Amino acid sequence: MGDKFQLIHDVSPGTTGWTVKVVVAEKFSPRVAQRSPTKYQNLTLMDSEGSTVQATLYGQNITAFQDELLLGKTYLISNALVKETNAEYKAKSGEIQWTISGRTRIRRVEENNSNLLISTYSFTDFEDLPKYMDSNVDISVIGMIIDIKPRRIIQTRFGKECQVQDLVLVNKRFDTVLLTMWETFVDNECKYICQNLRKKLILIGKHLKVTSFNGLSISTKADSSFFIDGEFELVEEFKSWGHTNSEIIDNMISEKHYLTSTPSKLSVPTAEKDFTEIKNIQGLKTAKQFFWIKGKASVKVLNQTYWYMSCNNCNKISSENYGDIYPCVFCKCTDAKAIPRAKVYMQLMDPTGYINATAIGNPAEYFLQSNAEILMNQTLIPTAASMRLSMDEDEIFYVKAITQELSTDCKFEILFIVNPSQIAGDKNTGKAPVEHIGEPIKFLEPTTKRSLFHSDTDDAQSSKKNVTSQRLRSRKKINEF
Repeated sequence: MGDKFQLIHDVSPGTTGWTVKVVVAEKFSPRVAQRSPTKYQNLTLMDSEGSTVQATLYGQNITAFQDELLLGKTYLISNALVKETNAEYKAKSGEIQWTISGRTRIRRVEENNSNLLISTYSFTDFEDLPKYMDSNVDISVIGMIIDIKPRRIIQTRFGKECQVQDLVLVNKRFDTVLLTMWETFVDNECKYICQNLRKKLILIGKHLKVTSFNGLSISTKADSSFFIDGEFELVEEFKSWGHTNSEIIDNMISEKHYLTSTPSKLSVPTAEKDFTEIKNIQGLKTAKQFFWIKGKASVKVLNQTYWYMSCNNCNKISSENYGDIYPCVFCKCTDAKAIPRAKVYMQLMDPTGYINATAIGNPAEYFLQSNAEILMNQTLIPTAASMRLSMDEDEIFYVKAITQELSTDCKFEILFIVNPSQIAGDKNTGKAPVEHIGEPIKFLEPTTKRSLFHSDTDDAQSSKKNVTSQRLRSRKKINEF
């Protein structure tokens, strides 16, 4: 990028007559300030030494500069307002920040500094994603976009409606992972991806997080940023790999039952100290916490409903008949399909105590050793002969604490169940990569696989009033499939 211009660290409040050559390393979506109605947009600018500074546009300047300062392009910038960052933001934004306005001089330079830019990325392999599950650690990934699901609307527990859309990424080992895009990323990146899906775009994402949503998936954060088909050697190499393996990839896309929705292994603790004793979470008040528990589970209340009819797109409860196509009032999908989904209320115990917990979808099917269709047609009170009702040996559970209505105590949902016999300990990490009780991403609707898309056990609970009539109607419907 040359040395005749100042570097970012040469510019401080009060510096005059400066010009810095920078590449736009990150460009975030415009946002509204928390404490005022002011709209702002942040950018990360990088100089030739890899030093960065946060630059901010406010109000009408966002629109005025929307065709300037393009992601990955190089510019000469001078006369930006330079000031010290507020103390509460220094850890994230750095000591100095720039404000870009109509007084700022910006000139495009035709240089390709992509290699400098990409050298600052540290990509997380799909196989390593489980290490960061529910930790909120920032990760970066690269993958080929091979599919995209329809946009859907979800409601937060505070009643706010949010739009989300899911992408399927594949790596060079043909592993797949789901990337959930939220809010403005749906309007911007997802819109472009939908229009160009056939091109098999290469996505580079930064500031993402790994969640236990949908089994295990990646999700955007407020400060996530993306390059889609960026001008990088790494991208060209990925495209070349895609061309060489186009037949395999096309088969994956057409068949729709992808190899796996997530890396096939979970990073499970092996040391006893890393497991949570149940006595320590009894009466827990703080939700959105996750725990590894070693113990047994059993059904104590036999007279419960072990399934509910759900929307295939969002898993919310449905009053429709099995197989019906209908407009879902929750996710706004116009061609949702009604499918049964397994669920079970059980008691989880270890030597220190017990908690009541719910398993929905695949973990419920694993515990019961049955599937949702069979459970839907079960009319008698279950017995040990028809499904598993208790565990003889300890197994490992990944449990989430969630908010409970009309109570200050949390309730618990089981997200994964792992058989200890699958564990092969890792002496270096203290964690064992094991095959998890996961399931493939599906855009077809197989009868025995479900996705763990939400932790809303209320959907399952409120389905009881529809159970009797649905069972009768569903039996007639099964013959049609």
